[in-house]
Amino acid sequence: MRTDITILYVEDEDEIREELLEILSLDFDNILTATNGEEGLELFKQHQADLVISDIQMPKMDGLTMCKNIQRINQDIPIILVTAFNEQNYIDEATDLRMPHFISKPISIDELYNAIKDCFDSEEEGV
Repeated sequence: MRTDITILYVEDEDEIREELLEILSLDFDNILTATNGEEGLELFKQHQADLVISDIQMPKMDGLTMCKNIQRINQDIPIILVTAFNEQNYIDEATDLRMPHFISKPISIDELYNAIKDCFDSEEEGV
C-alpha cells in the first residue's frame, strides 16, 4: 500500500478524530485534519490531498456536500465516507457521486485500511 500520500481526514468528534489520526500516523506521514466540511474544503483547496476520509454528519457543511465540492476541483479524488448512520439514502447518494467506499462507525481499522488500499489499487489499474 502506498504510504507517500496526503490524506485529508474530516471528523467533527474530537475523540474519534484524535484516535484515528494516531493510528493513521503510524503508516502515513502527511495527514491533514479538519473539524467540519467548510474547513475540510479549504484545506483541500490549499493542499490538494490524494485521499479524503470524511464523516458525513458534521456542522457548517456536511461531508457529502464537501465531497461534491472537492469533486468539482478533482473529479478523480478517492473518497472514503464514514458515518454513524446506516441510512440507505446516504449510501445511494454516495454511490451516485462515485464514492463507493462507505464505512460505518465504529470504524474497523482493517476495513479502513482495505478501503484505502482499494482506492489506490483501482487507481493503478486505470493507468
